[in-house]
Amino acid sequence: MKKSENAAYVKLRQDAAEGRLERLYLFYGEETYLKEHYKNRLFEIVGGQGMAEFNVLALDGDGLTLDELTDGVESLPVMGDKKLIFIRDLNLSRLPTGLKEGLPELLSNLPDYVCLVLYFDALEYKPDKRLKAWQAALKAGQAVEFTKAPQSELIPWITRRFAAAGKQIDRADCEYLTFVCGSLMTNLASEIEKIAAGAPGEKATRQDIDNLACRALEAQIYQLSDCVSSGDSAAAIRVLRDLLALKFEPVVLAGAIAKQVQKLYAAKLIQQAGQGQEALMELFHMRSGYPARLLLQAARRRSLPWLRRALILCDQTDRELKSNLPDDGRILELLLLRMAA
Repeated sequence: MKKSENAAYVKLRQDAAEGRLERLYLFYGEETYLKEHYKNRLFEIVGGQGMAEFNVLALDGDGLTLDELTDGVESLPVMGDKKLIFIRDLNLSRLPTGLKEGLPELLSNLPDYVCLVLYFDALEYKPDKRLKAWQAALKAGQAVEFTKAPQSELIPWITRRFAAAGKQIDRADCEYLTFVCGSLMTNLASEIEKIAAGAPGEKATRQDIDNLACRALEAQIYQLSDCVSSGDSAAAIRVLRDLLALKFEPVVLAGAIAKQVQKLYAAKLIQQAGQGQEALMELFHMRSGYPARLLLQAARRRSLPWLRRALILCDQTDRELKSNLPDDGRILELLLLRMAA
């Protein structure tokens, strides 16, 4: 879901900007960077000016008791209007006796001075609306999902991060960075810091990204499949061996290769239907046009019969890997050689 379509996220952003907080939030989603950012923002709003010791209570969901939570809710804020209660990874589906009976009523009757945050980190957010605790939480609170940012937000953010580190970067290189490293801000933040520190010039370039960034699996699989598509099987095998040396499971790599071939097949069909980049982005829910353009370029180099044959070979390889045949690495290398033949 795009941020513009995520009403709860938009409302949280407004709440944080205005210092107006709901009584209950549920924070979840894969974008840890934004999740942590808004957690810290709530801490600042409630616990600013040295009042965190009195008005911010951080609890661990594992081992939490009803008495402990009730005491926190009932104690009034000190020299402020709000008290923040932050609970990390509370499993609402498997509450201990006592909390299971008392939590629904407590959540349904939170006082106005409380801002309670149920923060899902290691624990998966998986609401079960049959359970009273989930019913009460979802009714009383705002469930805010933190998803990957769209390019319209991500590119300016990357530019600002580089600027803060004393470097400039072009928009095209920002897009390339998200392709190489993925679009999760959590990972990008550390990669930007590394690239900015290692880039010799005033501007971070594509060459700096290639030299200094750690490539995401998807980018490496694209590089591998691109080598196969262009007939350079030796280069494809080198990339494969690098991935195996990084301890990626062969069956995972085979699945990633098959997924890439499926995307190429879809790109070819889209081309033959007279459509282009926008159709491909919509089909695969892409947030950036960069990978779509790369797929369309690669699809032009291969015919539909070649792509169909490649899909069949991927399926055969998957069955061989799951049949416990010896030397998984050799099976994958044979797949690349057969595809390139």
